[in-house]
Amino acid sequence: MSEEGKGEGTPRDAAGAAEPAEKKRKNKWLVLGVIVAVLVVAGIGFNIWHEQPSFCNTVCHAPMDNYVASYTSDDPGLLVTPHAQAGVNCLDCHEAKLDEQLTEVVAWSSDNFPVDEQGNLVNPDAENMASPEFCLKSGCHDWNDVVNSTWGFAGNDAKYNPHSSHQDGSVQCGDCHKSHTTSTLYCGKCHALNLPEGWENTHDAD
Repeated sequence: MSEEGKGEGTPRDAAGAAEPAEKKRKNKWLVLGVIVAVLVVAGIGFNIWHEQPSFCNTVCHAPMDNYVASYTSDDPGLLVTPHAQAGVNCLDCHEAKLDEQLTEVVAWSSDNFPVDEQGNLVNPDAENMASPEFCLKSGCHDWNDVVNSTWGFAGNDAKYNPHSSHQDGSVQCGDCHKSHTTSTLYCGKCHALNLPEGWENTHDAD
């Protein structure tokens, strides 16, 4: 065999050298695909957990302990109870806004959450949430249904309806309905009425 022939590989040798390279490329794409799949599944799982009450006091902030406990308490005096029983979660009412979440991250990092004596967050926007504009927004409560379902509420005379009263709309939802603390009957300031289960009279709570 000539020197020239000795220096040249056969087609079979070339094919054999190409096979490992092709195999490496396939393995690389396989590994990349697995990593992407894991990240996607993890992202979906995190997003689902992010919407659960347990996320709030596990990751974000300790002052949420009271709120998560009330969500799972089944206390009939708390507005959060019928919402929880209906499958409404935290973010259905408390919209996750990026600027607020960034502020919360800073507060969490510095352990600087303003709380009251009971350990509840001091929330200046709470009153704005418990308003007709908030509660009657699309997909939540219908005012006509609310009024029609509360004549003679809690076994009272059929003429009494806290949602159709002589107050002419001056009473806000939050004057009676409390999500994470005991709800109070504003009408009880003047009228001797039966209370919904678990509720207090407003004057007793003051």
